[in-house]
Amino acid sequence: MRIKAVFTVFARRLASGKQVYYYQCYDEKGKRQWAKSTGISKKTEAVAYCMKLFREGLLIPEQKLPTFAEFSDGWWNIETCRYLKWRELHEPLSKGTVSVHRDNFKNHIKDYFSKFLLNEITPDVIENWLLHMSEKKDTKHKKDGVKKFKTSTINLAYRTLRTMLNEAVRIKLIDKNPCSEVKELREEAPERIILTVEEVKKLFNADWSKVWESKVVFLANRLAACTGLRIGELRGLKCEYVFDDYIFITGQYNDYGYIPHTKTRHNRNIPITPMIRQEIDELLKANGAGYVFSDDGGITPVSTSRINRQFDKALENIGISHEEKLKRNLSFHSWRHFLNTLLLTSNVVISKVQKVTGHKSLKMTEHYTHFDTKQFTEVRDVQMNLLAFNEPVKTVETSKPKKNGKTIIKAEPSKKPKARVITKKPVKKADLKKKKRA
Repeated sequence: MRIKAVFTVFARRLASGKQVYYYQCYDEKGKRQWAKSTGISKKTEAVAYCMKLFREGLLIPEQKLPTFAEFSDGWWNIETCRYLKWRELHEPLSKGTVSVHRDNFKNHIKDYFSKFLLNEITPDVIENWLLHMSEKKDTKHKKDGVKKFKTSTINLAYRTLRTMLNEAVRIKLIDKNPCSEVKELREEAPERIILTVEEVKKLFNADWSKVWESKVVFLANRLAACTGLRIGELRGLKCEYVFDDYIFITGQYNDYGYIPHTKTRHNRNIPITPMIRQEIDELLKANGAGYVFSDDGGITPVSTSRINRQFDKALENIGISHEEKLKRNLSFHSWRHFLNTLLLTSNVVISKVQKVTGHKSLKMTEHYTHFDTKQFTEVRDVQMNLLAFNEPVKTVETSKPKKNGKTIIKAEPSKKPKARVITKKPVKKADLKKKKRA
C-alpha cells in the first residue's frame, strides 16, 4: 500500500520571475490542503523549513479556507496553474481561450476578490461585483471619451470567475459554486442586416479588379460565401484538403499559428461546385502542399487584417458606406449568416445546413455522418446560382406583334461559356489517406 508523504515541495515561478518553493500536505482526514509558500527559492532550504514546521506542529496551520488571492496564485499561467495542467490531460483549452481568461482575471477579478475567503464569496458578493462592473468605466479601449464596459465583456469575466470557483469545488475547497445561483447579464443581440443576393452578385463582379484589391482575397470571399467558413478555417485550409467536389475542414489558423482542429473540434466536409474548384485551381498549383489562400507559395496564409480591410473596401466599392456597414453589423463573419439564411430559404433541410456550417444542436441527427456529395446537390445548386456572374442583357424581337402594331421586346440573357467539367471520379474521405501517402 502506498503511503502518502507528510508533505510535498514544488516550485512556482512568480510574475516577477523569481522562483519560490511551495508545499502541500494532508490533514488528519487525508484531505489535501491548499498550497502554501515557504518564501524560499532553494529546495533544500524549503524542505528543511517544512520539517521544522512539522516538528513544531505548525505544518498544518489553523484550519481555515484560503483567501481568493491564495487560491488564485499562479492561475492562468501554464507553468504554475494546476487547473490548466489538469485540463491538458482531459480537454485542453486553446491558447486563445487561456489568454482571454488571463486578461479577465488580471483586469476584472483578481483585485476585487483578493481579500475574500473562498467561503465568503457568496451569490450576493458576485451580484455586487457584476453591478460594480456595469458601472465601471472602460479606460483601456476608449475612443471617444470614457465608456462603460459592454455586457458581453462583463459576462466573459463572469465565466472566468465561474470556471475558477468550479475548480475550487472539484478539489473540495468549497461545497458549492456560488455562481450557480447568479445569472449572466442580459445581452442585447446586435442587429445584423445581412447582405442581399443582389449585393453579393455586385461584390462578385465578372471583373474582380473593379471591386477587390487582390484576386486571392476575392477568391477567399467567394469560397466563404458558398461554404460559410470561419475566417480561421479559411486561412487554415491547406491544398491537400481540396478535392474535386468538396473540401475537408480539419483545422484553423489564428494569431498563434496553425491549430489542427476546428472551433467545435469536429471535422466536416463541404461540397463545392466545379466552378469553385476551377477558380482556386491556380492557387492550388502555386501553393503546392501549403495554404490555399497565400501569397508566398503556401508558407503562410493571407492575414486576417488584410482580408477584413479588403472586405470593407469592397463594400464601399459597391455603394455600402462605412456608416451603413457599422449599422448593419457587416463583417467577414457575415458570410456565415448569409449562407445559413440562403440555404434555409432555399429549402435545404436544417441537418444539411448544420453539416455545411458546422453548427451543433441537440436536435441534429447523425443521418448524414457519412459524407456523400450526391446527397448535397441542392447545396451545390445554391452555390451555382449565387456564383453566376451577371452578364449584359441582350434583346430579341419576337415574331408576334401586339394588337396596336408595336413589336414585343423580350429580355434574353447572353449565353455564357460552359464551365469546364471535372471528369475525375469524386474523391471521398478514403482518398485523403491516399493523397497523404503520395
